[in-house]
Amino acid sequence: MIARHTLTYVGSRGVAAALNMGALAVFTRLAPTDVFGLYLLVLSWALVLYSATCQWPKFSFFALYAEDRAAVQVGTVVRLLGGMVTLAALVAAGAAGLGLLEPWSALAIFTAVFGMMAFEGAAEIARTRLEVGAVALSVVMRAVLVLALGSTALLLGGGAIALLLATAGANLLAALPTLYVLRALLRGGGSWAEARRLLAYGWPLVLSFGAAALAQTADRLVIGASIGVSELGAYGAFADFLRQSFVVFGDSVALALISIAKRDARDGGIATARPVLEDAIRLLTVIAAFGAVFFLAFDDILVTLLLGPDYRDTALRVAPLLVAASILQMFRSYYFGQVIYFTQKSHLDAIASVTLLIAIGGLSAVLIPRLGVEGAAIAMAIGQGLACLVFILGSRERFRMPVPLRDLAVIGGLALACAGVIAGLERLPLDPGLALGLRLGCLALVSAGTAWGFNILGVADLLTRLRGERSRRATP
Repeated sequence: MIARHTLTYVGSRGVAAALNMGALAVFTRLAPTDVFGLYLLVLSWALVLYSATCQWPKFSFFALYAEDRAAVQVGTVVRLLGGMVTLAALVAAGAAGLGLLEPWSALAIFTAVFGMMAFEGAAEIARTRLEVGAVALSVVMRAVLVLALGSTALLLGGGAIALLLATAGANLLAALPTLYVLRALLRGGGSWAEARRLLAYGWPLVLSFGAAALAQTADRLVIGASIGVSELGAYGAFADFLRQSFVVFGDSVALALISIAKRDARDGGIATARPVLEDAIRLLTVIAAFGAVFFLAFDDILVTLLLGPDYRDTALRVAPLLVAASILQMFRSYYFGQVIYFTQKSHLDAIASVTLLIAIGGLSAVLIPRLGVEGAAIAMAIGQGLACLVFILGSRERFRMPVPLRDLAVIGGLALACAGVIAGLERLPLDPGLALGLRLGCLALVSAGTAWGFNILGVADLLTRLRGERSRRATP
């Protein structure tokens, strides 16, 4: 089940990531840097509002889920999400009433928040119940719809607000598969007792997610205010490209392996979850190590293919720093940060988020006016690293997420050796096409061999077993 769930999630996220990268390539060619930069700026405020209001109920649900109370828990969390999105509407309306936002911008921000709430809330409930197929379908549907609706909006002459509304519509439509499989539970009633339990666990997450969202967007907000939306467009486009790579695959690992580990811990204690968690960090390390080799070895080609010409120079300047920041964010969010679901203590996430906000916000304010977008990338990398350390050091007394250091060191060493071979092939006097093929082949061979050697997800055992069964059937 572990291999099937993870491969389903990784496969769907991989398809979605490819489609999202395609959407990024299309959007950056249809929209000038200032239009795309303004879209990212408005989206940043929508993410902050969503995170501060609508995220905590779904994560409280995941942490406290019990199969025997499923109906009442789902009914309760749906009502909590309804209340929180109403609060988000009041905040957006208040900002418009005070003149802080144009009315159309406020409406677009709320629509984006509502779309995120519907998609993410339904997906979280479904993944907690291990509804793998529905979640995977929703993920792919959203990517298809973002590309289709966003491209249509830009082709029809729409600007940043039209693009934001298109992505909100994609979220709403893509929530339908998960809502369908949950339809029986959605009819359930709520419970004040369950609401109090969810709130008791989740109230620190209100601060946590709001601070984390503000931290994740602080670099963009400072760039937009001090340098301009054109620079923000180029910086944000490449940062989002990396997020679709590292963070999306990290999310797949969390959706599959962490969900299974949480179930194992609930049924048999923490010790029974350890093998699954060790498998998770091995897989994340393979993704991080060989993903870094891929992006840094082929960054010029990737940027040329995926981003418009106006975005190229800025993206290449910040590539190494943003790769480091994305890797640290992946480990923070999708491995070490998951410790709060095994200790039943959510305050550690709030501490990490405040640390993230102070580090990124403070460093962005100091470095961006001096160093430009490079300063933003430095702030992001340092902030993610410090927040990761909060989870590692702060959880030692109760439960520490397992870290098989020897295995991780071997994976890192193999990735460095692969990077050295790729760099050597680049210097040989070969035909450019042949050299590119050899370099990509080397990366594919070493990364696949590493995953096989560590039997990540049990795929090696599965294939060996299938070969054995085939041999037995072939033997007369």
